[in-house]
Amino acid sequence: MESTVIFPSGGIDGKRWQGSCVDMACMPLVINQSWLYGSHPDTDRMKKALSEVLSMYPVLAGRICDGGIVCNGAGALFECQDCRDVKAEDIRDRKFPGKRFMAPCDARSMLKGNSPVLNVRLSLLRDGALLNVKCSHFCADGSSFYRMMDCWASLARGVNAVDDARYDDRVLPSILAGSDVYRSLKEAGAAEAEDIVRSEGACRISPSLVFPMMWQRITGIDRLLSAPVFISDADIRAVQDRVAETFGKRVGRNAVLSAMTIAMLRKPMGWPGRKIGLVHTADHRGRIAGLDRTYMGNASFTLPQSAFSADLPVEELAVTVENDVERMLSPEAEERYFGLYCAMIERKLPYLPFDINAMWCRRPTMFIVNNCLKFNIYGVDFGSGAPLFAWPLDFGDPVRFWPAPPGMDGVYVYFTGRFSV
Repeated sequence: MESTVIFPSGGIDGKRWQGSCVDMACMPLVINQSWLYGSHPDTDRMKKALSEVLSMYPVLAGRICDGGIVCNGAGALFECQDCRDVKAEDIRDRKFPGKRFMAPCDARSMLKGNSPVLNVRLSLLRDGALLNVKCSHFCADGSSFYRMMDCWASLARGVNAVDDARYDDRVLPSILAGSDVYRSLKEAGAAEAEDIVRSEGACRISPSLVFPMMWQRITGIDRLLSAPVFISDADIRAVQDRVAETFGKRVGRNAVLSAMTIAMLRKPMGWPGRKIGLVHTADHRGRIAGLDRTYMGNASFTLPQSAFSADLPVEELAVTVENDVERMLSPEAEERYFGLYCAMIERKLPYLPFDINAMWCRRPTMFIVNNCLKFNIYGVDFGSGAPLFAWPLDFGDPVRFWPAPPGMDGVYVYFTGRFSV
């Protein structure tokens, strides 16, 4: 196996990027994404393009130090291995490609500053290639990670990618300085702070939660992943049309897929006659004043939970979900929640915007939806063609909406843990 450290093509500024409170909360996590291609890419072009990308994203070529990242140009790891004993069709149907194809990434070593925050392994198969990229979640969320991958692939294709992405650790502090709820929660005493977050609907994390979490980890339940459930674009449009005809309202794909997911889980999860909780993850870029689309780092997190009757018809559920998300993402509500969420993290309050206890119990009635449909996952073309397949991220979100492979005109829904029925 060939192992190379890729250094940024430009100069090294040696600056320190501290990251925000949201970045800090994601520090132990690693983004792990794999793509399957139908031919061998030009590895030299990939390396050259990665070097250029690291100059545009200097944090990704740095090392973690004292809770931040020093942009010292230490580089990213690029490995290339010959796996011509394997055909693409041998691994396409696997739930995960397998350890052999995974880039090395020791999270503890990374956090100590002893290894890169960006690691790549390219496996050359008999009739294709498998690319695995692991990136510290400390310095990227889904939006910023796939933006970086788009930039890398564009440069490898010879497209002059002009990327004005910003790693600026002054952005969030300047936004939060103008937030009344953030300031109030930061200045409040311990008891008063708990009263504030409870009044905003936050749920306390039960100390007993550690037992079901440990049990699911020991038994491997938390690592279960379902086969993808395919939902065609035609089926989604049919629900949208019925909603428009019945309720006089247009709803988005997210609302329809959320409603269809509840309907799919209703019987196997034992939800008939019960209220269930639904939590969405939102990207706040371009929505919060001062937080534009160029912001790198983490700017996506869960919204407060919504409660629904599991017995509602799909069309009514879709309208309810759409209305609820619109309410939570109205400018005033979103700005208030943004400040509240960040202050909760900074104060290390044992609360979350949703009832995590109801998600990790034996019969869960709460689940998080992570909608990845907006990411250009199948556009990551390094010049040898678009990916044939992309595996879902291996986070533990119970439900993920994932783009189906090219030509299928639809969406994959994946379930994890106890939801992988």
